[in-house]
Formats: sequence, structure tokens, C-alpha cells
Amino acid sequence: MHWKKVTFYNYFLTALILSVLSIVGILLVKKFLPPVIPIFYGKPVGTEQLSTFWFFFIIPAVSILITGVNLLINISMKDVFIKKILAVSALAISLMASVTILKIVLLVGFF
Repeated sequence: MHWKKVTFYNYFLTALILSVLSIVGILLVKKFLPPVIPIFYGKPVGTEQLSTFWFFFIIPAVSILITGVNLLINISMKDVFIKKILAVSALAISLMASVTILKIVLLVGFF
């Protein structure tokens, strides 16, 4: 696939780079994190919100998955407006995922 054929390819590329940097950041701060991390904030307060370190990778993985799906839809669509929306939403989701990871690390990390 040639990146120049994708509308707003810079947005998709930035979203992917941001997600990969989030994964690298998680690996770098692993030694500063407790054995269980609060990830599932939608559940009741307590141990139901906690999960092991490896579940922390769900956040950037979902971001990469959504970016990939948006990229595939972008390639197959003809409407330029929808292509722009898909590109911007991929970047926004990746940015929100990175901010979520950063906030959790700053909340529970031992620095």
C-alpha cells in the first residue's frame, strides 16, 4: 500500500506512532508500577477495577486496532469528507489512549 494514496495519511501515521510510543512507554515504566493497576474505571470501586500489568496493553492495542480499521475504511471509501473524519478520529482516539495511559501511570506509579 502506498501511503500517498490515503487521504490525510499523516494523521494515520501519527496515530500509529503515538500508539507504538505508548507501548514503549508502558514497557519503560514497568518497574515503577504496582503489581495491579486500576484500568477498568467503569466497574464498581474496589478490586474489580484492578488488573495485572499485562492488561495495560489493551489500551494501545485497541487504539491500533481502531486506527487500522479506519485506515481500511478510508482506502475503500470515495467520499472525501468521510475520509477526513476517519483520519481525524483515528488520531483523536490514539491521543486519548495515550493520555489515559499517562494519567494512570502518573496516578499509581512510584516515582
